[in-house]
Amino acid sequence: MERPTIIEIARKARGWTQRDLAGAAATSQATVSAYERREKSPSLAVTERLIGQAGYSLRLDVTVDFSPVTLDGQTIYQIPNRLWRVEPRLSFSKVKLPDWPASRESGDFIMRNWDLAVREDRRRVYGYLLRESVTVWIYRWVDGALLVDLWDELDLPKHLRSGWQPLIDDARNGPIENPIYVGYDHIQKIERDERKERIAALRAGTAHLTGTAKRDRQIERDMLGR
Repeated sequence: MERPTIIEIARKARGWTQRDLAGAAATSQATVSAYERREKSPSLAVTERLIGQAGYSLRLDVTVDFSPVTLDGQTIYQIPNRLWRVEPRLSFSKVKLPDWPASRESGDFIMRNWDLAVREDRRRVYGYLLRESVTVWIYRWVDGALLVDLWDELDLPKHLRSGWQPLIDDARNGPIENPIYVGYDHIQKIERDERKERIAALRAGTAHLTGTAKRDRQIERDMLGR
């Protein structure tokens, strides 16, 4: 069975039928159905428009690779090649894991629900997950930014800490940013996009005239030079 398309995932996450999405995107239900059944391949622009109507957007996610590393000559730890972000509903979910201090005190094996929205619980869970080095657990619940925030408080073996330390240092040594210039760059991008749209509109309006290519080049030079 094929995996659902990104269009179908976005539509169902919104709780919409194919007809709902088609209506919002000004297309037909048959077209949406053909995209979801992979009978037709939408362009990237069409895909962005459809999932955008459902309230989502395309984005790039980092690829995280874990490597088994023996740092103390005995224990194998899984060390990633970069940090990543975890979606909020998982970052602050509740996770059922062993409570080793309570287990040692009582002599019984005790499991408990740890609330990742509570800083102390999150600190203990992160330490446990990094020590256990089960990659699927780490990737699901350990958020990179929250890990950096907790790093100095985590109870970790020396060798395990040294394996993760370069990633923490890299995250802490980010660039110095000026909000004024960030805002200005954003405005410039909007203006460039608007100029491109005007150029496209002018091209469409002069397409029936002779010498279209020459006119287009002149229009583009004139407008981009403003």
